Amino acid sequence: MAIVLIAGGSGLIGMQLSELLSQEGHEVRHFSRSTKRDSRYPTYQWNVQQATYDEAAFRGVTHVINLAGAGIADARWTDQRKQLIIDSRTKSTRLLKTGIAAHGQTVKAYLAGSAIGYYGDRKGMLITEGDPAGNGFLSKSVSIWEQAIQEIPDELNMPTLIVRTGIVLSPKGGALQKMLLPLNLFVSTYFGDGQQWYSWIHIDDICRIFVKGVNDNQFRGVYNGVAPNPVSNKKLAKAIITASKKPALLLPAPAFILRLVLGEMSHTILDSCKVSAAKLAKSGFTFKHPGIIPALQDLLAKR
Repeated sequence: MAIVLIAGGSGLIGMQLSELLSQEGHEVRHFSRSTKRDSRYPTYQWNVQQATYDEAAFRGVTHVINLAGAGIADARWTDQRKQLIIDSRTKSTRLLKTGIAAHGQTVKAYLAGSAIGYYGDRKGMLITEGDPAGNGFLSKSVSIWEQAIQEIPDELNMPTLIVRTGIVLSPKGGALQKMLLPLNLFVSTYFGDGQQWYSWIHIDDICRIFVKGVNDNQFRGVYNGVAPNPVSNKKLAKAIITASKKPALLLPAPAFILRLVLGEMSHTILDSCKVSAAKLAKSGFTFKHPGIIPALQDLLAKR
């Protein structure tokens, strides 16, 4: 049995991951801004901005997973917001590094969420883990984030798994919830010309990648956390209509309006990133939800 400490455990991925780990018999703890020792997953207090933490959280821990970070698309990208996005990830990483160095003698591995935003806008190219970082704020922020993660194997000599996560589809929130909203008006919307590639993944599969990281000591390095079948934004909008079985028109949201309303943050929906899952598949990982329409049908049935 592993004892797993998850930073960001109360989030969309963190809660699902906690459930899967518990089902396998592992003990799960969370880091949060408040202490809840009597909750299902004992929660220990930490404060990233003040660089403080409850050292008891590390007692006996075998694996640390960091999913913490301010939401990329939760607010318009002002200079202050962009700095928060970077700081919330780098400071949480370095605080965990400090805690592991001081109190984590039993920790065997560090597992970290990252993002395919690392690659930037790559049009129709098929991107692998060996491709360089792209341009723009998303690429810059993820690069800085991963540099902080790299300090853990460099300074602590600790095995590390980095999962560059794609668009996570969940029945409980996140991107899919926003994509489904237009269906209330009998519309499914694609952005711009809709030809940009979206590399997505079912929430069950992204969580199963981290479970594999806990169970498999050889599963280390950098992996793309995406399904093996990316789709264009327009095809995704069509798939939502098919999976929902609701009558809806397929309509575009013009790119110039999106840029006007969202500013620089429009890159999160207009950039194209066709990401390969071949390395993940070669590691022995088997996807439960490799195709977009069956994945959406499964997710919508759980809403």
